[in-house]
Amino acid sequence: MRTLTRYRVKFSKDGPARFSSHLDMVRFFDRSTRRAGLPVAFSEGFNPHPKFSFAAPLPVGIAGMDEYMDMDLTTSLNPEEVASRLNTNLPEGYKILDVKQISDRAKNLMAILSRASYRAIAENPQGYDEVMLQAALAELMALESITIIREVKGKRKEVDLRPGIFRLSGGVMGHIIEINMELLIGSTGNVRPEEVLNILFQAGGIPVHPEDFQIRRTALYTDGDTGLISLWEV
Repeated sequence: MRTLTRYRVKFSKDGPARFSSHLDMVRFFDRSTRRAGLPVAFSEGFNPHPKFSFAAPLPVGIAGMDEYMDMDLTTSLNPEEVASRLNTNLPEGYKILDVKQISDRAKNLMAILSRASYRAIAENPQGYDEVMLQAALAELMALESITIIREVKGKRKEVDLRPGIFRLSGGVMGHIIEINMELLIGSTGNVRPEEVLNILFQAGGIPVHPEDFQIRRTALYTDGDTGLISLWEV
């Protein structure tokens, strides 16, 4: 039996890369590891695929500043070498931030993921100020429930977003409005940042359409004994 070495890769996906789908991203990493000559392990069976495991898909159009992927190599390499080889071969907009070796018994990223932080920025309409924004954020956080309708496999389903909205903050800085969100993500549920922005637009009086915000996912966390822990620290 081959001995595999597992690595955790921290990377960002911004610029033109934010318009690539999750499937595109998997293909890019597959192609890049091949070009880099990295000895990636493959699954067995009729359709072998590289042993990659990503933390959570990014919706098309949303950038990721602190993303994670685990991968298995058939040969042990220095993490710095893995990072250097990948960075040289990835498409524009992808950047390897760090690589480290982890235990082959490390838990699956998606299984431990619990929260994500987002930053949404847009041009602020004239006449909308800091006091108005803070009132809108406070009003949303004071609600006991926020029910929306989602389409799930062709069926309409009611979902209460409020339990998955942990923190909202923001500010108006000249011609820029910024909204920061800490939301539920992972195997237990998911609150999308565009859903929160839509609530703020429709019911909170924020005069910026959700599509006009540029959204970045800034951090991914798991629940620790003493609070939230970055996936990098697991």
